[in-house]
Amino acid sequence: MPVELLSAMAYDAATFDEQGYPDPVLKVVGELPGTSRPFHVNRVYKGAQGRYEESILILDGDDVVVWQRPWRFLELRGQMFEDLFRDTIRTPVEIADAQEHRLVFLIDGAEIGRVPLFIDAEQSAKALGVVGDAAQTALKKGSIAWVSIPQPDGGSVTRPVWYVQQGKDLYLIKGGGEMDLPNIERTTRVDVHIKSKDVKAEIGIIPADVRVVESDTDEWDKVAALGLGKRLNLLDGSDALDRWRNDATMVALTLQPA
Repeated sequence: MPVELLSAMAYDAATFDEQGYPDPVLKVVGELPGTSRPFHVNRVYKGAQGRYEESILILDGDDVVVWQRPWRFLELRGQMFEDLFRDTIRTPVEIADAQEHRLVFLIDGAEIGRVPLFIDAEQSAKALGVVGDAAQTALKKGSIAWVSIPQPDGGSVTRPVWYVQQGKDLYLIKGGGEMDLPNIERTTRVDVHIKSKDVKAEIGIIPADVRVVESDTDEWDKVAALGLGKRLNLLDGSDALDRWRNDATMVALTLQPA
């Protein structure tokens, strides 16, 4: 009877060692292409008692082998047992992109199973193509995002914001009785933290270019009219348009593509 792969997982070693839970990703620090941090691999086999030769592969999104662990022997105790093996892989794995990869298990030269392997490269602009698709969905479903704004002293402040979304642009209204977003109109770049409304988790942090929308433009009129429907608890109703035009500043945040 062939050996069965009952379960398997690869997860970031540092996260597990520091926080005690398996984060099922390969983490890449910095820009893609890059190399993975050390990770743990757990797998559970079931098969006839005996000695088997095992290897593990990582395939990229195009099913190209990007890493293979050298063959090694392991012992199974027999069909009555589920044998768990744990290893730490410290050799860096070259990761070219943030597509979903595959962890493949070979026993005695034959593939016996594969599981998804997710890439976490939150510091990489190239990863934003993957994050961006999920972010667009989350922005359409949600009504609040968080924005980190650079400050003149070199620090930053993070604020929750309501927004009007038009494609990859998020429009915000600052001041005039609306949001307190210090320095946003005087900076060129902010970070937008996007969270999933469904699972209450952060999807990713996406940089955005900042520009001020002049109040005498058609763009301002269109966005402001849409903003009346997005802004909750408006005490002055449609008169808010005059307040925004006279006392507030509208900025557009353009999410950056991969």
